[in-house]
Amino acid sequence: MKKNTKQSNSFTKKVKLPVKDQQFAVVIEMSGGSRMKAMCEDGKTRMVRIGGKLKRRMWTRVNDLILIQPWPIQSDSKADLVYRYLPTERNWVLRRDIIPEELNIW
Repeated sequence: MKKNTKQSNSFTKKVKLPVKDQQFAVVIEMSGGSRMKAMCEDGKTRMVRIGGKLKRRMWTRVNDLILIQPWPIQSDSKADLVYRYLPTERNWVLRRDIIPEELNIW
């Protein structure tokens, strides 16, 4: 028998931030076929593709804050989705002024 022990249910998750060529973006339009258009922090609109393993794991909607990786070729027009921020993670990023002002639509 275990004695009365308190287990903490609270945990902290480290927020993923951009590294190297990764950028913040906001989903503008869902195009279907695991593709979407997103407004990136450098002011360009890119077609973002959800890669194989993330297709069923990462559900996105319009106005979601996402992390993208532009392609080495056609980097001005296409990118891959790296991560989608949950609402609490998005609020944490907004409070710390990490994302540019033009992407702040909340």
